Amino acid sequence: MPHSHSKIPIITFTANLVAETTYYVDNWGPGQVSRATKERFQVGGKGINVSKMLLRLNAATKAICFPGGSFGPTTVEWLERKGIPVQAFPIDCVTRSGSIIRSPGEAEISVLGLDSHVSKVAVQECVEYLSRLESPYILSICGVFPNWDSQTWEPFRDWIRQRNKSAKLAVDTYGPGLKWFVEQSPECVKINRNELELFFDHDVQEVSTDSLLEQIASHYKCPQWIITDGENPIWIKTEKESCVSVQPRRAQCVSPIGCGDVFFATLLDGIANHPETGILDTVRLAAEYASRNAESHGIADFEVG
Repeated sequence: MPHSHSKIPIITFTANLVAETTYYVDNWGPGQVSRATKERFQVGGKGINVSKMLLRLNAATKAICFPGGSFGPTTVEWLERKGIPVQAFPIDCVTRSGSIIRSPGEAEISVLGLDSHVSKVAVQECVEYLSRLESPYILSICGVFPNWDSQTWEPFRDWIRQRNKSAKLAVDTYGPGLKWFVEQSPECVKINRNELELFFDHDVQEVSTDSLLEQIASHYKCPQWIITDGENPIWIKTEKESCVSVQPRRAQCVSPIGCGDVFFATLLDGIANHPETGILDTVRLAAEYASRNAESHGIADFEVG
């Protein structure tokens, strides 16, 4: 059965929104014109996918994003039509485009356009919105931040440093902002093995994941670390316990898109709204849902329960 309604809202933050079209073709290749037999439009970005899965789990969520440009109105319309609660900050922003090609018997092709443009005005409006929120909530940082080190994000960085205790931070990001967010005392960090290696200034490819995780967890103030590694074991490190692992089942992969986001959403719902389940069983459920997502064409469209 689906989970009961959430008591703690989970606000997802997507800085790099994508307006994406999937083309279904019978065959395609270099030098030929391929005509789609059907096409489907969807809005992506890690936070959007996380919110979509949270809704499947009957959790309270809202998706912060920065739609704009020619795709902006279509993006907001799609989100509203799908019933995804959204808080949009569109002033002077431009949403990137993306295309997916699916052909029978072939691995899908995914092409993303140039990163979205987010304006400092929109970021400031977002900070003002977050500053008005009073009830406890989790702010889920999802995906990459274009131009993270620029002045554009300065208001947001300042707000994160000075945030009210009611705003709990959960991190699933990569790129230049990763280490910075980990330094801000988050409640939870979920990254993959490759991203974990970036915390070290020497080659650690031959070092076991649990050993690396123990080292990192001792340096940063974060009570829960989750390290994924494809089909390899998922490692968990909590504040008071040593590393433990969960082995995900091997999925018959149809599409890998959104699997990490489904995992993160299920993890957040468990941490926020079902603490009695325990982190180990929560990770097992998250891994199972990620596998089901891999075995389906859509994102968070599989059977839950």
